[in-house]
Amino acid sequence: MTGPRRFRAGRFLDAAAVHAAADANPRLRRFMRTIAEHSEAGEVRSRRLLEHLIRRIVDDVGDLHLGNALNRLERIAVLRDNIAAILDHVLEGGTLPEGVRVATLGEYFEQLSTEMRELSRPREGIVGDAPLRLADDAGAYADSLLREFDGGGGAAGRHVEPAAIVGDAFRAMPADRQAALRRAAELEPAALWRAVAAESEAGKRAAVADLQTRLGGRLTPDELARLRTAVDDLGRARSRGLQMSDARLADALARIDDPDLRAVVASGDVWLTQQLAVHNPEALATLWRRFRQRGRADDGPGFRRYLRHDMVTYGRGVLGEYSAAFSLSSIELFLKGPDANVKLAGTDLVGIGHDGWVWLVDDKSHRAASVSGVGALTDNLVVNLRRDAADFREAIARLQRDDPGFTPDPRILDAISRMEDAAAEIDRINRRGSASTRPARISAALAERRLRLRVTSAAGEVREITQALRDLGLAVEPTGTPVPQPPTKGR
Repeated sequence: MTGPRRFRAGRFLDAAAVHAAADANPRLRRFMRTIAEHSEAGEVRSRRLLEHLIRRIVDDVGDLHLGNALNRLERIAVLRDNIAAILDHVLEGGTLPEGVRVATLGEYFEQLSTEMRELSRPREGIVGDAPLRLADDAGAYADSLLREFDGGGGAAGRHVEPAAIVGDAFRAMPADRQAALRRAAELEPAALWRAVAAESEAGKRAAVADLQTRLGGRLTPDELARLRTAVDDLGRARSRGLQMSDARLADALARIDDPDLRAVVASGDVWLTQQLAVHNPEALATLWRRFRQRGRADDGPGFRRYLRHDMVTYGRGVLGEYSAAFSLSSIELFLKGPDANVKLAGTDLVGIGHDGWVWLVDDKSHRAASVSGVGALTDNLVVNLRRDAADFREAIARLQRDDPGFTPDPRILDAISRMEDAAAEIDRINRRGSASTRPARISAALAERRLRLRVTSAAGEVREITQALRDLGLAVEPTGTPVPQPPTKGR
């Protein structure tokens, strides 16, 4: 007999997010202060204990919920199999299977409806109307949490406090800043640590303000100014140490096969190169291969610039597509929605407007203010129309295979047919007739079939398109706030 399934959802919690939540919650701050006052390890132990408690509780609640959901899915599968077997038997010309009544089929459907409804209600799916209980005895549960923590099971969470790195940062400071820190540590040690260890900007501002209030009249204005600078220095050093420990970096380097890449990561930027090595080594290897294919030198700074450019460009594209989808209020139904594959060729969005017109959208969330080329909606328009139409028809066919009773929306079928007709007509226009009249004829063909071509810029500066693109019927659809650009030299 196997024990309950364990999913360990708590291990996916980011330590910085846990600490930021604790800093922002008055009850959790009081909890940490109380633990710190009764512990020789003070604030450090209280933070680690809180992180351990949150991870363990997330683990246990997650196990309860996911285990219940899996059990419910198993029951749903059994009910669907039973219903399908009965219906198949009848549809093949037979009577109801032996021992099965007409009422039995109705009961199966009622049970299936109940299971599906409860599956969509997370808390009710766990315990129904009963109180949420993680253990039969609350005291025993609390003891198990503390024993696990004291035994080392949660002593450090996903990080170890980087005391050595913080100590090095302190020793590197000028003597007057060290003196200000020592004075603050003598007078308000807990408040000082809260200021150094704050995980969020808001939390740091509040902690520093609290520290200054507590020290008011006991430190001079100059000492307070030096203390603020010193707290910032220690906080940055601590944050850097939490992001990448020696053990964590060594583990990441051991997974890198390419010696050149390994050397770049070992001496690389802790916030970008090393973080990518830890969290997504496959993507790091892919980006390194592309970097080398471009004939770039094996230098760390060059690779970091390449990584940053790729990530910013990719991030803009993802943000742009999703922002455009949520901002295009004229589109009532999306046939092709936003996704994370922003480098995939083709249209970005396809939708049907309230007036029945089909929108073909390409998002240009980049820094340029003017767009002169939209390949997805010009040179590759015929290919993309046919590909999208084929994908939509395949999706409908797949839904009908899964559910023979599925009936597609007539508006969708009509939109697909118009896309196919437009592709055929534009293909004919491209092969025949004068090139000078081609844009006008393509624009007319699209309008006749009620198709619109749109360029959006949800995360960029695009404000205009060239006349050649306007001649094809394209237009700019503003869907977001432009990203501010740095001033140009001489402006």
